[in-house]
Amino acid sequence: MVRISSGFFRCVLLTPTGKVLDCRTSGLVLPVHDGLMGVLRNHSPMLCKLGKGILQVRDIPEKGDAFYLIDGGFARISENFVTVLTYEVVTFEGMDRETAEHLVSRAKSVVVGGDYIRQTEKMASDKAALLVKMGEMTGIIRKD
Repeated sequence: MVRISSGFFRCVLLTPTGKVLDCRTSGLVLPVHDGLMGVLRNHSPMLCKLGKGILQVRDIPEKGDAFYLIDGGFARISENFVTVLTYEVVTFEGMDRETAEHLVSRAKSVVVGGDYIRQTEKMASDKAALLVKMGEMTGIIRKD
């Protein structure tokens, strides 16, 4: 019989410019270099290499789920404490809906190639596709 551990653990998300998140959570979905990895309370200690993808932080008390587009780095899991070190984070938190919709719309344009020639911000199409997916996950846009 497999026993799933319930309860909360601490998660800290850091970038070179500072702390982005410090919370208690019931679970994480990490974009590791070769896929996705789930983390629950009492996970065995480990160090893993992150890839580009969406970090999902689940059941933050008084907040719900949170989503972050991260670009590489490492995650350390030890004694109900997860530290995520990443190079870059994009999130819709603190953004008004209009700004978030514009950002996702711009990302959609990059994905379909409509803005490829005059692209000034050099957003890679894989990152743009992930940003569109995060927009769908957070309800900023509807799934097509």
